Amino acid sequence: MAKSSRASSRKANNQRLKSRVFGPVEEARAERLSARLLELAAQPKPPAPEAKDDEGEGAAGDAKMDEDAAAPADVNVNAMDIDVAKPSTSKRSDKKRIEKRKKTRSKIVFPRYGDRRKTKR
Repeated sequence: MAKSSRASSRKANNQRLKSRVFGPVEEARAERLSARLLELAAQPKPPAPEAKDDEGEGAAGDAKMDEDAAAPADVNVNAMDIDVAKPSTSKRSDKKRIEKRKKTRSKIVFPRYGDRRKTKR
C-alpha cells in the first residue's frame, strides 16, 4: 500500500522541502518585489492631467464667472455645442445577438411506450 499524505514521514519530507528548496525561492522573489516597489516609490510622480472643467479651479473659476456675468454676449461664445443625434428606434438593433444553433429534430419517430403496449395485447 502507498503512504498517505497524512503519514508522518511524508509530512516530514514536505516540511524539509519547504524549508530547503521553496523557502529560499520565495525569499528571493519577495526581495525582488520589494526592490521594485522601492524603486517605483523613489521615482517622481508624473504631473497630474489638467482638468477641462472650469468648476474645479477654485478662485480662478470665480474670476471667470464674474467676466461672464459682465459680458452677456460672451455667453454664446463659451456655450457648448451639442450634437443632436437621432435616437434609434430600438435598442436591440444596436446590439448584434449571437444566433444559437437550432437543434434538428430526429426524423425517426418511435411510438410511445403506452402505444406499444396497447398494440401487443
